[in-house]
Amino acid sequence: MSGPVIEVEAVRTRFGVQQVHDGVDLRIARGELVALVGGSGSGKTVLLREIIGLHRPDAGRIRLLGADVWAASGRELTALRRRIGVMFQDGALFSSLTVAANVATPMREQGGIPAHFVGPLVDLRLSMAGLAPQVGTKRPSELSGGMRKRAAIARALALEPEVLFLDEPTAGLDPITARAFDRLLASLCRDLGITVLLVTHDLDTLVSIAQRVVVLGQGRVIADGTLAQVAANPDPWIRSYFENRRMLAEGSPNGA
Repeated sequence: MSGPVIEVEAVRTRFGVQQVHDGVDLRIARGELVALVGGSGSGKTVLLREIIGLHRPDAGRIRLLGADVWAASGRELTALRRRIGVMFQDGALFSSLTVAANVATPMREQGGIPAHFVGPLVDLRLSMAGLAPQVGTKRPSELSGGMRKRAAIARALALEPEVLFLDEPTAGLDPITARAFDRLLASLCRDLGITVLLVTHDLDTLVSIAQRVVVLGQGRVIADGTLAQVAANPDPWIRSYFENRRMLAEGSPNGA
């Protein structure tokens, strides 16, 4: 398929008197791993939800895998969602189900996969996410934070998505687990050709795996490029973002 996999044009979003987006433009090509950053209230998660068809913007156009998301019929939108995977910030696993049942849910409800194929496919998705098959028998409450994140990725991969959306995938993880998760995402993008858009505040994730960084601010995209290009941007928020995280990494002068 030619053209961008994700195309956002002049998107405007308002909540009451608050203007969140005021002309957001963004294009992402197939196979890219793009990190979306911005301050609190800049509309990162809102934009992700608009792209996948969960929140309608007030104006503008969004195309995903060649389809106009907000002009699509219900049937067309359902078919489109079979081609994407989504991991929300907290994983959003069903606490009453086992991990295997969580991963199987999209296969049973959307995939039309014969019942005898579901078990082996669940094991394959768990393996792709770096989890042993026996983890499938556990419930989310029995897993560590990192394992829950991996289980959520396994579910997002259930239907072999062409595009993967992630909201703060390393939030709440210790640095070692977070970097392992970054490597998992990079391998999915590299080995499977999946296009990845992730919302993050984690500078180490940007350094480790982001091919491209997009910054939202003042209702629009204020920077878009490689990490080095974005870090050199003179915008005050961007300068503060990188400086504050550099200080945290190095330790503050008083050792706090």
